[in-house]
Amino acid sequence: MTADETARLRAELRLAHQHAHTADAERAETEAQLLEARAQVLRAQAHAARTNAETAGLRLAVDDVRRLCQLVLDESARPYAREQAQDILTVIDAALAGDKPSPGDGAWHTVWLEGKWRWVTSRMTTAEREHAADAVARHSAVLAVADNDPGRGEPEDLRWWRDDA
Repeated sequence: MTADETARLRAELRLAHQHAHTADAERAETEAQLLEARAQVLRAQAHAARTNAETAGLRLAVDDVRRLCQLVLDESARPYAREQAQDILTVIDAALAGDKPSPGDGAWHTVWLEGKWRWVTSRMTTAEREHAADAVARHSAVLAVADNDPGRGEPEDLRWWRDDA
Protein backbone atom coordinates (compact mmCIF):
# COMPACT_ATOMS: atom_id res chain seq x y z
CA MET A 1 0.00 0.00 0.00
CA THR A 2 1.38 3.34 -0.92
CA ALA A 3 1.70 6.36 1.31
CA ASP A 4 -1.04 8.16 -0.61
CA GLU A 5 -3.44 5.23 -0.19
CA THR A 6 -2.63 5.05 3.51
CA ALA A 7 -3.21 8.80 3.91
CA ARG A 8 -6.49 8.53 1.95
CA LEU A 9 -7.64 5.60 4.11
CA ARG A 10 -6.74 7.49 7.30
CA ALA A 11 -8.68 10.54 6.07
CA GLU A 12 -11.69 8.33 5.25
CA LEU A 13 -11.37 6.67 8.66
CA ARG A 14 -11.31 10.10 10.36
CA LEU A 15 -14.41 11.12 8.37
CA ALA A 16 -16.11 7.84 9.33
CA HIS A 17 -15.28 8.42 13.02
CA GLN A 18 -16.45 12.02 12.77
CA HIS A 19 -19.68 10.90 11.09
CA ALA A 20 -20.22 8.20 13.75
CA HIS A 21 -19.72 10.74 16.56
CA THR A 22 -22.06 13.21 14.83
CA ALA A 23 -24.68 10.47 14.44
CA ASP A 24 -24.26 9.53 18.12
CA ALA A 25 -24.68 13.19 19.13
CA GLU A 26 -27.80 13.57 16.97
CA ARG A 27 -29.24 10.33 18.35
CA ALA A 28 -28.58 11.51 21.93
CA GLU A 29 -30.18 14.90 21.16
CA THR A 30 -33.25 13.20 19.65
CA GLU A 31 -33.52 10.90 22.66
CA ALA A 32 -33.27 13.90 25.00
CA GLN A 33 -36.06 15.66 23.07
CA LEU A 34 -38.21 12.52 23.30
CA LEU A 35 -37.63 12.32 27.06
CA GLU A 36 -38.53 16.01 27.43
CA ALA A 37 -41.74 15.43 25.47
CA ARG A 38 -42.60 12.43 27.66
CA ALA A 39 -41.92 14.53 30.77
CA GLN A 40 -44.29 17.23 29.47
CA VAL A 41 -46.98 14.61 28.87
CA LEU A 42 -46.50 13.22 32.37
CA ARG A 43 -46.67 16.74 33.86
CA ALA A 44 -49.92 17.36 31.97
CA GLN A 45 -51.33 14.04 33.20
CA ALA A 46 -50.33 14.88 36.77
CA HIS A 47 -51.97 18.30 36.48
CA ALA A 48 -55.16 16.71 35.13
CA ALA A 49 -55.13 14.16 37.96
CA ARG A 50 -54.71 16.92 40.56
CA THR A 51 -57.54 18.89 38.98
CA ASN A 52 -59.76 15.80 38.97
CA ALA A 53 -58.94 15.15 42.62
CA GLU A 54 -59.78 18.74 43.56
CA THR A 55 -63.01 18.56 41.55
CA ALA A 56 -63.97 15.28 43.20
CA GLY A 57 -63.32 16.79 46.62
CA LEU A 58 -65.46 19.82 45.81
CA ARG A 59 -68.16 17.60 44.36
CA LEU A 60 -68.23 15.54 47.56
CA ALA A 61 -68.50 18.68 49.69
CA VAL A 62 -71.30 20.07 47.51
CA ASP A 63 -73.10 16.71 47.63
CA ASP A 64 -72.83 16.73 51.44
CA VAL A 65 -74.27 20.24 51.64
CA ARG A 66 -77.00 19.28 49.18
CA ARG A 67 -77.82 16.16 51.26
CA LEU A 68 -78.00 18.20 54.47
CA CYS A 69 -80.25 20.78 52.83
CA GLN A 70 -82.50 18.02 51.54
CA LEU A 71 -82.63 16.57 55.04
CA VAL A 72 -83.73 19.95 56.40
CA LEU A 73 -86.38 20.20 53.67
CA ASP A 74 -87.63 16.70 54.42
CA GLU A 75 -87.52 16.77 58.22
CA SER A 76 -87.64 20.32 59.54
CA ALA A 77 -90.85 21.84 60.84
CA ARG A 78 -89.32 25.33 60.89
CA PRO A 79 -90.33 27.30 57.79
CA TYR A 80 -87.30 29.59 58.01
CA ALA A 81 -84.91 26.62 58.05
CA ARG A 82 -86.71 25.06 55.09
CA GLU A 83 -86.60 28.35 53.19
CA GLN A 84 -82.90 28.78 53.92
CA ALA A 85 -82.15 25.19 52.82
CA GLN A 86 -84.05 25.76 49.56
CA ASP A 87 -82.15 29.03 49.01
CA ILE A 88 -78.84 27.20 49.49
CA LEU A 89 -79.88 24.54 47.00
CA THR A 90 -80.85 27.24 44.51
CA VAL A 91 -77.47 28.94 44.91
CA ILE A 92 -75.64 25.63 44.47
CA ASP A 93 -77.65 24.79 41.36
CA ALA A 94 -77.06 28.23 39.86
CA ALA A 95 -73.33 28.07 40.62
CA LEU A 96 -72.94 24.62 39.14
CA ALA A 97 -74.98 25.41 36.06
CA GLY A 98 -73.45 28.84 35.70
CA ASP A 99 -77.03 29.91 34.87
CA LYS A 100 -76.44 28.47 31.41
CA PRO A 101 -78.43 25.59 30.00
CA SER A 102 -76.38 22.59 29.01
CA PRO A 103 -76.94 20.51 25.88
CA GLY A 104 -78.32 17.67 28.01
CA ASP A 105 -81.09 19.84 29.44
CA GLY A 106 -83.23 19.45 26.34
CA ALA A 107 -82.79 15.68 26.43
CA TRP A 108 -83.95 15.51 30.05
CA HIS A 109 -86.86 17.78 29.19
CA THR A 110 -87.88 15.35 26.45
CA VAL A 111 -87.75 12.49 28.94
CA TRP A 112 -89.94 14.60 31.25
CA LEU A 113 -92.45 15.28 28.46
CA GLU A 114 -92.49 11.99 26.58
CA GLY A 115 -91.19 9.37 28.98
CA LYS A 116 -92.39 7.86 32.21
CA TRP A 117 -90.69 10.40 34.46
CA ARG A 118 -91.64 8.86 37.78
CA TRP A 119 -90.58 5.37 36.62
CA VAL A 120 -87.25 6.58 35.17
CA THR A 121 -86.34 8.70 38.18
CA SER A 122 -87.47 6.07 40.69
CA ARG A 123 -84.43 4.04 39.61
CA MET A 124 -82.05 6.91 40.47
CA THR A 125 -80.46 8.16 43.64
CA THR A 126 -81.82 11.40 45.07
CA ALA A 127 -78.78 13.31 43.80
CA GLU A 128 -79.33 11.90 40.29
CA ARG A 129 -83.03 12.77 40.46
CA GLU A 130 -82.19 16.32 41.52
CA HIS A 131 -79.67 16.62 38.69
CA ALA A 132 -82.22 15.45 36.11
CA ALA A 133 -84.95 17.67 37.55
CA ASP A 134 -82.59 20.65 37.56
CA ALA A 135 -81.92 20.04 33.86
CA VAL A 136 -85.66 19.91 33.13
CA ALA A 137 -86.22 23.08 35.15
CA ARG A 138 -83.43 24.94 33.31
CA HIS A 139 -84.81 23.93 29.93
CA SER A 140 -88.35 24.84 31.01
CA ALA A 141 -87.07 28.27 32.04
CA VAL A 142 -85.47 28.74 28.61
CA LEU A 143 -88.76 27.74 26.95
CA ALA A 144 -90.71 30.05 29.26
CA VAL A 145 -88.55 33.01 28.23
CA ALA A 146 -88.97 32.04 24.57
CA ASP A 147 -92.77 31.90 25.13
CA ASN A 148 -92.62 35.31 26.87
CA ASP A 149 -93.81 33.73 30.12
CA PRO A 150 -90.77 34.08 32.46
CA GLY A 151 -92.84 33.55 35.62
CA ARG A 152 -93.98 30.09 34.59
CA GLY A 153 -91.86 28.20 37.14
CA GLU A 154 -91.00 24.52 37.34
CA PRO A 155 -93.26 21.90 35.79
CA GLU A 156 -95.76 20.45 38.23
CA ASP A 157 -94.82 17.14 39.93
CA LEU A 158 -91.28 17.38 38.56
CA ARG A 159 -89.76 16.53 41.93
CA TRP A 160 -92.30 13.92 42.95
CA TRP A 161 -89.92 12.34 45.48
CA ARG A 162 -90.12 15.45 47.63
CA ASP A 163 -93.92 15.18 47.74
CA ASP A 164 -93.78 11.49 48.73
CA ALA A 165 -91.55 12.15 51.75
